Formats: sequence, structure tokens, C-alpha cells
Amino acid sequence: MATDEHPTTIAIFVYGTLKTGFPNYHVLSDFITAGDISLLSPSATTATPYPLVVGPPAVPVPFLLPLPSAAGSHLVSGELVSVSPRALSALDSFEGVPHGHYERRPVVVKTAGEGAKELEAQAYFAHRSFAEEMWRRSGEKGFAEYTRDMALHYVKPQDRPHHITTLAQSLKHFKRQ
Repeated sequence: MATDEHPTTIAIFVYGTLKTGFPNYHVLSDFITAGDISLLSPSATTATPYPLVVGPPAVPVPFLLPLPSAAGSHLVSGELVSVSPRALSALDSFEGVPHGHYERRPVVVKTAGEGAKELEAQAYFAHRSFAEEMWRRSGEKGFAEYTRDMALHYVKPQDRPHHITTLAQSLKHFKRQ
């Protein structure tokens, strides 16, 4: 999954708050300045439909669910970036991979525009321990795109209700018992 231009980098499909101009883009911007992240395509979609949901209610965060071609899913739009190993480690930490919030999984994406092509990449999917329950509670209705209007409801960690100190606390009611 290394990119053609940089064999040690990984192509990452971003579909939510990390997109350009969205609430957590600042996480990428320092790495872009340092040359650890570069934009491969400003417009890409998953080659297979996936459910994209926003939840849970107390902390509305976008989640791509690892349920390919589930009824009610869509080809999901986003951006494709090339990420160095150093930036990848930081993104894994930011996305809560060690805590079971997200898991980085392979995904095939199609770039748009001139020179469009299908590429193997990775994306941060909701952790499998709560993905199916999150899909069920969303009414099995997903979105094709995380929009700026949706991002208006995003709650930054420092602004979350005092009883919800981590995303993990908010997600616990989705986990299988």
C-alpha cells in the first residue's frame, strides 16, 4: 500500500473530520508542512459501498463501518493522502486505534478527475466491537459524504460534556457484551 511516488508512505483515505477545512484538519497540517503528509487526490470515493454514520449522539463523530455493501450503504467520498510512517503513528494515536475506537483497514478507492484511477489505500473504520450495533442504531441508513453541515455538530474533546471524558465512554453502549 505504499504510494508510487514514495515507497515508504501509505495511502490513507480520509472521509470525516480530517478532510481539508474540517474540524480536525489541523492534525494533518503540521505534518503537511513537515513533508510527512501530502495530498494525492482531493476527491476520491470508495470503490465498494460502505456505511458512513455519525454518532454517538453525545459526541457526533463520523465512522466508516467495516460492513462492505451493507444495504443502505453508499460509495463514500473523501480525500486521499500519502502518509509517512511517523505521521501514520500519530494518526493511529489520534484516531484511538490503541484504545479500540477505530481500526485501520484496507480499502480500495477511486480517484476523480483527469488521470482517475483505482488504488489500494487504508482508512480508519469503526472498531468491529461496536460497528454492527452502531449500524443497527443508526437505522441502517448511511451517508455518502460527511458534510460541512454535519461537521457543525462535531464536538471537540475539550468541549464534550464533563461526564464524557473520552470517546470510549460514549461508545461503550454500542459494544457487544
